[in-house]
Amino acid sequence: MVGVVIFLAQHFMKRSEWFKERLLQRMVQGTAGEQLRAATQLVQVGGEKQLLDALKNPRDEVRTVARKALEFMWFNAAGERAYHLTEQAYTAAEQAEYDKAFKLLDDLIVKYPNFAEAYNRRASVYWEIGEFRKSIADSEKALSLNPSHYGAWQGIGVCRLKMGDVAEACRCLRAALKIIPYDPVTQKSLQRCEELLRDHPAPRSNNPRTTDLI
Repeated sequence: MVGVVIFLAQHFMKRSEWFKERLLQRMVQGTAGEQLRAATQLVQVGGEKQLLDALKNPRDEVRTVARKALEFMWFNAAGERAYHLTEQAYTAAEQAEYDKAFKLLDDLIVKYPNFAEAYNRRASVYWEIGEFRKSIADSEKALSLNPSHYGAWQGIGVCRLKMGDVAEACRCLRAALKIIPYDPVTQKSLQRCEELLRDHPAPRSNNPRTTDLI
């Protein structure tokens, strides 16, 4: 009986915010090996918040480990089967087998309707074939399931830019940078969009949108 009590105490302690914060500190202050072990443990105990916090750390090596761990968590959120189907769809899209990719992703979404990465992956395929509105719709669905999905924010941003809505592209890229403030690609994309907006300001509207995501 005593052994069971000790086991349960250890189990709940390892899922406590206190323990997760200790792992975060180990990621921030530890050696490369300690960072990797801490990130792995955070995945195991559901430390998404701490991994997101690590994305804002000024040290590149901390952010890199945190990003890999976070994306592993997101890609595996619906289980091993869903992960493998997502990978198959990615491979099909890479080989320009778009019909196959869509079939895999459509089936995946039917089976796992709350799997944000399935929508994000289908948004990427829509982007590749120039279906920007459909890509945006899937990215927005991914965000409704995972508001911290910086990839979905980036995806909407580049689609809006392709559609000529530079102001909206800026808004979405800024949203991504709130999550990954040190990401150089997003920084550069936002800088370019802001330059375009300064050179070609959008006309004023008397009917501002009321459905912004942020």
